[in-house]
Amino acid sequence: MLEQGDRTTFDQWMQFGQSTPQEAQAFAWRAKPYGITDPFDLFVAVGTYTLDPDEIGTITTPLLVTDPEGEQFWPGQSKRLYDALPGAKQLVSFTAAEGADRHCEPMGRSLLEQRVFDWLDETLA
Repeated sequence: MLEQGDRTTFDQWMQFGQSTPQEAQAFAWRAKPYGITDPFDLFVAVGTYTLDPDEIGTITTPLLVTDPEGEQFWPGQSKRLYDALPGAKQLVSFTAAEGADRHCEPMGRSLLEQRVFDWLDETLA
């Protein structure tokens, strides 16, 4: 529906997916950073956020890429980005055994923050 430009059907299905106050609140929270409230327009805008190999090749800033086990939204994307980066980089894995798996390491925020701060300390020293 989105790729075919069928705004009406897409928005109808998105309304169905927001049939409870909790679902509507979750959608609004995720849409807020983009400043777009219409579901169709939001998904079209988000679809423009891509990095092609030429763009990745121009990145010169040292980067820390986190890679949580069990990433449910973009599995494998962290490693693909890491492999494509040309410069200084570090890939840091987070595991279920550490209690820091899944997208954004929600149950292991302290471990994530410690590793990020350690990386910053080493990188900016």
